[in-house]
Amino acid sequence: MPVIVTAADRASFRRCRRQWDFGAGMRQDLEPAQRPGLPDLDRAVRDALAVYYFPGMWDWDRGVRLPLVGQELERALTRQRQRAGASGDARADVWQQASGEGKALLARYVEWAPIADRFAPVLVETDFEVTVLDPARSDTAVIAGHGDPIRYSGRIDMMAVDQDDAYWIVRHRVVSTDWLPAQQLIADEESLTACWAWEQFYPGMAIAGTIDDELRLPPGPAASAVGPALATPGKARRGWPWPRRLARIAPPTVRQHEPSGGGRSIPQHRRMYARASHPARAEPVEQLTQDGFRRTWLRRTPADVAEAGRRLGDDVAQMARHDLHVYPEPSDLNCPPCPFLEPCRTMQAGRDEVPIIRTLYRKRPPEPPQEGRLGGRAWGLGRGAAPPQFPPRRNGVQGGA
Repeated sequence: MPVIVTAADRASFRRCRRQWDFGAGMRQDLEPAQRPGLPDLDRAVRDALAVYYFPGMWDWDRGVRLPLVGQELERALTRQRQRAGASGDARADVWQQASGEGKALLARYVEWAPIADRFAPVLVETDFEVTVLDPARSDTAVIAGHGDPIRYSGRIDMMAVDQDDAYWIVRHRVVSTDWLPAQQLIADEESLTACWAWEQFYPGMAIAGTIDDELRLPPGPAASAVGPALATPGKARRGWPWPRRLARIAPPTVRQHEPSGGGRSIPQHRRMYARASHPARAEPVEQLTQDGFRRTWLRRTPADVAEAGRRLGDDVAQMARHDLHVYPEPSDLNCPPCPFLEPCRTMQAGRDEVPIIRTLYRKRPPEPPQEGRLGGRAWGLGRGAAPPQFPPRRNGVQGGA
């Protein structure tokens, strides 16, 4: 049975090996028994934008489609609150505030996006799982200690195609203060590795690069954040550390919100008529900053993508070593948000951490399949396959979280 490594596992391995040892699926696979009862607005907004960009509804009338976006935001926050249990009910005002902020942010975004979008969606919220290749031998998989192959699993927010029939991986981010540093976006290992993984997951596909869609929460009351529709595209933000001049984002060149502008499946799109071309002058970085949103296009070269796969193989090969030395990396940045801070401190003091783990932590349960998730592929429906049994509906609402 393959051993699964996720982007979160890899990030924690790079950040602190002891944190990784506690939480990774291939190690102790622990999580806090009591989850924090606070809303994850970033996750809820990404769920709502999956509805907005869902290819199957791309040519629908906006008056029909846009209310579904707000409804999905509410459903996403409701799911989070149900998973939080009693701790999620203790601060109802926090959840109401998150709902108001999310609705205001999305209301502004759906006015801005038709002007700024230079792509059409192909897939949303889609999972992938690929075999990790040995960094020394690209035709060999990295093997766990008991002989099983190791596979890298993840999910992309969106796959989009531009006017040149080139594919891009899109990442939506909600930011609460200033924009993320540009160098952080360029060096984002998870997004770059997703490019490599998708080229392995779908042989023959070439990923042109990544698009970072940043949505900044406005200061002050959420209601004041809703603004008028935009009329013209803005200018690229300048003055950040990048050795080449940033190009000005051009007006939309992909026909939007009609059958020709979206809803194309990858196999049909590539097999029937699409041949990706490259513009005569392609800037490595293009950026649009306007009215609380920033979109950054980062072209990734084949060499960059291949090197990301090699780095992934190197990290996973380290994780799989039977003689791996596990140690903490304490810092003001790593320790405060770490969910395993208490047992780690106990170990650092030379005491037994097992009683704490038994009291405050549990084995991570398997992720249940979510009925109707956009892009979800949790079960097969081929011959001999049976979908999971979901709780019965009550008053038209699916039971459970």
